Amino acid sequence: MKSRDTIDDLSLLTSVARGDEQSFRLLFDKHRPNIYTTAWRITGDEWTAEEILQDTFLKVWINREILPELENFAGWLYTIARNLTYNSIKQRQNEKKKLLLAAKESIEYRHTDYLTQDKEFAYILKQAIERLPPKQKLTYQLIKEQEMKREEAARTLNVSPETVKWNLDQAMRSIRAFCMTQLKDAPLIIALYFFSKYL
Repeated sequence: MKSRDTIDDLSLLTSVARGDEQSFRLLFDKHRPNIYTTAWRITGDEWTAEEILQDTFLKVWINREILPELENFAGWLYTIARNLTYNSIKQRQNEKKKLLLAAKESIEYRHTDYLTQDKEFAYILKQAIERLPPKQKLTYQLIKEQEMKREEAARTLNVSPETVKWNLDQAMRSIRAFCMTQLKDAPLIIALYFFSKYL
């Protein structure tokens, strides 16, 4: 005998397979907590967990036609999220290794040179932050400088966590774009060092 949850899921999956976006939203809301929490516990990063959650349900939507045929949707969903999570971790590790190797092979500056560069980079970053619209600037400062969690920043700003995420994403794009223009003549390894340390 099928459980109530199984029957409810099957009804939603059938509707989603037909392209019903409202049913997809209900399915997302129902399974979001487990997927997000699992990704967050493994990666330790709420932004990465959010990306994994979105990518997981993007795959659900893309493959919606097969949903009614699944015997264990929750297990299938978890497998997708788990694979995306471990791929994300592997990608970050590989990027870190490449960056460290490039730094080891290419950067031969003295300690005083690093101090000079850090001051220059900090000044460029400060300029980029000052150019942000007020809401994006405050969001960036709360999250990146005061190291608040998204929910804490949302309460401080009296906005939703989604608004906090949007403002931070926009701020980071603007900051990166400005910094890239300032570092366009710098060697690639210097630019990479800047972004790995400050962004």
